[in-house]
Amino acid sequence: MTMKFGIITDEVSQDLGEALRLAVDYGLVAVELRSVGDRLIHEHSDEELLAMKQQVQDAGLTICALSTPIFKCQLSDGQEVAEHREILRQALRAASVLDVDILRAFTFWNQGEFAQTLPKIVKEFKAIVPQLEAAGRTLVVEPDPSVNASNAERLVQVLQAVDSPSVKALYDPGNHLWDPHGEEPYPFAYDLLRPYIHHVHLKDAVRKDGEPTAVAIGQGDVGYGELLPRLQQDGYNGYLMVETHYRLHRELDDEELKRPQGSGFSDGGYEASKQCLESLRELLVKVSL
Repeated sequence: MTMKFGIITDEVSQDLGEALRLAVDYGLVAVELRSVGDRLIHEHSDEELLAMKQQVQDAGLTICALSTPIFKCQLSDGQEVAEHREILRQALRAASVLDVDILRAFTFWNQGEFAQTLPKIVKEFKAIVPQLEAAGRTLVVEPDPSVNASNAERLVQVLQAVDSPSVKALYDPGNHLWDPHGEEPYPFAYDLLRPYIHHVHLKDAVRKDGEPTAVAIGQGDVGYGELLPRLQQDGYNGYLMVETHYRLHRELDDEELKRPQGSGFSDGGYEASKQCLESLRELLVKVSL
């Protein structure tokens, strides 16, 4: 089985062409779209999306997923939740135009006691399952330090309760290094999520005294040298997408990490992403993948 690697384009640049050229240079096969030209992907018109689709196809690449911000909002705020249901509707439109099967989502901003919040989270996800089924798309839910399901242990509870083939897990082991509960990215988080994993993001960090600092893939504490061969061994046949999430000459601030998008976020991303891809290439040679 050949591993299918790609990159999230706005980690490189808001200029889609620049991101595609870097992807081609490093032999990647896919891209994931989040923000292009300083707008989130669901904010683009059908005509703009079709032009992007053609541009990606001309580069010999595939659009494998849309990194949407669905349910990165306050669960207790009905207006915000309604706005995110509309984001889902627009994201499904974009996915249809782009022929993309995977949309990314979250479990609402962390507001306190998870056990009390869990039934409300599940209710919101169950409410959108019919839309996903009708559209034939899969929602992959990402553990993130800023949301309720900040780790695998919590996300599994959500997925088990929603119990839908249209709602799966996005495994981002680097995120677990930011988990406020200190969950181990591999093998602990992987083993919990393994039955649900439908998509993978790659980032890395070093955690010292509980504080993570982003580094190039393979140079941190995730343990990619063991994880990547394990994914191969377990028959994972989805995509592995580089999400650089650091910059060489500055630190991404909390707001950029919580809401990554636009030129400010992408500034310095080309150089950092190139370093990440170089490091990933060396790692793959080292582990014979």
